[in-house]
Amino acid sequence: MPKFRQTKQAVNRSPSTGLHTDTLIAQRYVIQKKLGSGSFGTVFLVLDKKVGKEEEELKVLKEISVGNLKPNETVQASTEAQLLSKLDHPSIVKFYSSFLEQDSFCIVTEYCEGKDLECKIEEYKKAGQLFPEIQIIDWFLQLLLGVHYIHNRNVLHRDLKTKNIFLKNSLIKIGDFGVSRLLMGSCDLATTFTGTPYYMSPEVLRHQGYDSKADIW
Repeated sequence: MPKFRQTKQAVNRSPSTGLHTDTLIAQRYVIQKKLGSGSFGTVFLVLDKKVGKEEEELKVLKEISVGNLKPNETVQASTEAQLLSKLDHPSIVKFYSSFLEQDSFCIVTEYCEGKDLECKIEEYKKAGQLFPEIQIIDWFLQLLLGVHYIHNRNVLHRDLKTKNIFLKNSLIKIGDFGVSRLLMGSCDLATTFTGTPYYMSPEVLRHQGYDSKADIW
């Protein structure tokens, strides 16, 4: 388990929505709006009051309520922070920091203003438009480079899908490493049944050992 910085700043909460707009977190992040929520927590757009050189002011903060998680889910949350902190690639969502804030575990990452690829596909569907082939090829090549990068570091994403692929200035960014796994070596196989059913490879569905090929599926 990594050592997270414990903060002293109090957080005002609403019973129904958790953190709210204008809340100051870790004495530096001010919530601008809620971006979404899922089984593992809530995602906010935040303004960094202590932005570093060459960093953008707007970032994404994922708030995970540690008190509501099972032990294995707590491990998954910390695993995401550990893995992201070691990855540095144009096609991977950039990691900035992780820390404990009262009863919440927070992960701060790069903000992708283009939302996720699933949203972009839905936008085009509603408009009756098609993506140019050159755009699809460009995104696909970026995605391959990102996947190649994490696989070279023995990292399995295990949930690659349009919902976890983000867009920033028309660039592809792989994100949401919450159920990722770090393999110990080239012969190591993962066995946990995890991911999204429609995107799972045959070996995962059959509860067999699997490696990086499952991501490519």
